[in-house]
Amino acid sequence: MSQYYNEVVYWMQHYGNTGAPDKQAIETFVEVETDEKVRSLRGQLYAISQGKFSEPQMDKTIGKARKLRHGSYDGWAKVMLLWMSGLRG
Repeated sequence: MSQYYNEVVYWMQHYGNTGAPDKQAIETFVEVETDEKVRSLRGQLYAISQGKFSEPQMDKTIGKARKLRHGSYDGWAKVMLLWMSGLRG
């Protein structure tokens, strides 16, 4: 079943494609966006970290480079959650 992760798409469009490293991009997101958007992104990343995603959809949304860098999309999501855990929200 294909899931649509609107906050992940939003993060990619506004923060993840700026050329900044993902860690810096997630820090900026948490600093700038509302608590609601941060919680929503965290929830969607958690679902991805649990394997609840469509591989072809993630290839288009997140990009294969991130999958290769982290070993998998769930691995990428786990790293993103780890980075978020030290930030507000």
